[in-house]
Amino acid sequence: MPGFLLRACLLLAVEAGAAFLLRDPGAPWIPVLLGVFVLGSAVPQGTSAEFAGRFLVAAVAVGAALAGAAAWAAYDRPETGPDGWAAQSATAVLLLFQTATLMRLSRRTRR
Repeated sequence: MPGFLLRACLLLAVEAGAAFLLRDPGAPWIPVLLGVFVLGSAVPQGTSAEFAGRFLVAAVAVGAALAGAAAWAAYDRPETGPDGWAAQSATAVLLLFQTATLMRLSRRTRR
């Protein structure tokens, strides 16, 4: 299980950094999201994850970074309404799904 914790923490750190960078409206979003996608697809290294598993983890990482940036931007505004709750809920759901996917990929043995 230590491999799973390392993978999860690394991916959370990358997503938090991307969300921090993307909260500014003028941020260069293409290189940031491309970096998140590349690191997200590299995180399952050492597991039996094939293309579909790596792509799923990377796509969810990009979604979590975007939802986290939207939630962070909504948190900075005092008149946060349903948009803030939707972004926070989407971030939580994506992070739970990503954690479950990483756990499943980390528990499978290599063939």
